[in-house]
Amino acid sequence: MVWPPSLLVTLQESGILVLHFRVDVKYLCEVGKRYCWPKPSTCPGCGGMRLWGHGFVGRYFEGFVNPLWMKRFRCPDCTAVHTGRPGGFLNGIRSPAEVVRSCLAAKITNNRWLRSVSRQNQQYWFHCLRMWTSRLSNATLLSLAHLESFVSARIFSVTEHFAPLRM
Repeated sequence: MVWPPSLLVTLQESGILVLHFRVDVKYLCEVGKRYCWPKPSTCPGCGGMRLWGHGFVGRYFEGFVNPLWMKRFRCPDCTAVHTGRPGGFLNGIRSPAEVVRSCLAAKITNNRWLRSVSRQNQQYWFHCLRMWTSRLSNATLLSLAHLESFVSARIFSVTEHFAPLRM
């Protein structure tokens, strides 16, 4: 096993099926499956103590041609499979959270898409923001407060998507 050079691997549980870790994505790309993912002490879904490794799954991220290997953990008590994911990315989106935040903030404040990022991706993110906000409140205009709660919540399970998952 290869340990990260700066020990940035503190567990951040966010959601039931995706575990967010502080991971250097470039380092993860270099070492691949040899990266030493920390094992959660309990299952985030049911709290069970018998969580074990369940292989790896490839996930695509912006800036990388090949998929990066994410560690999976399985809980025999609730039969859930939890997948590790770098902390700087939202679930279901391959671009960093800061890019998503800046694009959506530009759309909310200036009513324009950023030219540096694909318009289709920005429209998809904006649609996800509108769908997420409409579940919480009956807001007609989106604000920066809606955006901040959306990005910090990081809830993007596959069943919540209207559009195809961009991974």
